[in-house]
Amino acid sequence: MPLRLLLADDHQLFADGLRSLLESEHPVVGWVRNGREVVRALEEQPVDVVLMDIEMPVMDGLEAARQVKKRWPQVKVLAVSMRGDYDSVRKMLLAGADGYLLKSVGKSELMKALEVVQQGQIYVCPELAPVLFHGVARRPMPANLPGESLTRREKEITALIVDGFKDREIADKLNLAPDTIKTHRRNILAKLGCRNTASLVKYVLETRLLEKE
Repeated sequence: MPLRLLLADDHQLFADGLRSLLESEHPVVGWVRNGREVVRALEEQPVDVVLMDIEMPVMDGLEAARQVKKRWPQVKVLAVSMRGDYDSVRKMLLAGADGYLLKSVGKSELMKALEVVQQGQIYVCPELAPVLFHGVARRPMPANLPGESLTRREKEITALIVDGFKDREIADKLNLAPDTIKTHRRNILAKLGCRNTASLVKYVLETRLLEKE
């Protein structure tokens, strides 16, 4: 199903290139140069996904993501940035972004990210996985985390969920039945107080839950 896309980037050449990649499959309903214009555009027309840079004038992507998710929680925000450091990824996801891509990714990964975020899941491009989890491991461990009650198997499954694997893929990797994985997923979400995969990823970002023992 085609998605209505809004591009938010202050570099016209990049925005034009992104539009040419996307328009064969998804309509691009507009292009804006800063976060304030994102908000104005959403007030005027329906949008399914905003592809948003972080560094923009007037209002940056972080503040724009916060305002978009507060006023239009159904709209997905996919960050598309040159910045690949842990703090940038973490701050953007915690601001409400549904995914994070580097500007160096190709069309196939861009399309995959759009599909994943539209399904209500978090997407972070694979190139950022080492950065993301290295950063998580360096953060101080808060006391009395709900994650301390997870079993070793549940932590293993949590890591695979956060890495973007689906239930059947996890089942194949661990030689378990898909229904067993679904049960583990429900238990993990319940123990951590998370509603869905997106909130699970954000929880992991705030803790050292997946730090290697």
